[in-house]
Amino acid sequence: MVREFKNNRGLSLVELLIGIVILGIILTAIYNLFISANKSQVAQDLEVDMQQNARSAADFVVRELRNISALSCLENTTTTCATSGDKIMFTSTADSDTRIFSWSSTDNILRFSKAPSGSPDRQPLADNTTAFTFAPFDQNNNSTTNLSSVTRIDITITARTARTDPNTKGYRSYSIRTSVMKRN
Repeated sequence: MVREFKNNRGLSLVELLIGIVILGIILTAIYNLFISANKSQVAQDLEVDMQQNARSAADFVVRELRNISALSCLENTTTTCATSGDKIMFTSTADSDTRIFSWSSTDNILRFSKAPSGSPDRQPLADNTTAFTFAPFDQNNNSTTNLSSVTRIDITITARTARTDPNTKGYRSYSIRTSVMKRN
């Protein structure tokens, strides 16, 4: 059984143009959906990297500060550090070496150094750190400026994304706050 079509002439130019316009609208919608999903993925990746960077830095700072045997200098106390940018300098019970955490607002890098003697070799610990602060407390949980009475140190690290968020065109930030109790 062979069927013959009565109207065998094909598509007119108008029908073809309407089909192309509809296809263009559909492809534009799919493209915009792809771009939106890609921007969200980039923003999410930036935020995850920032949070991971801040958390790992905070964990490292806490781990090191738990072994304080003697504080040499600490911001927010009467014993300020001699070198600009140093936030805390202490001797560790682990190996009696001096450890320094420093941060500078000019490059937003949190640095750490462990120096048995001589000048410390400051290694980057966390990039894109916008703030790094300490608050020392005594055994009665009162704020103190006396280094010999410090038993607890509250640490705050604020980080930002490495690049601007593609959706908001601004930086996202994340703060992590933790406390360290000095071991006896």
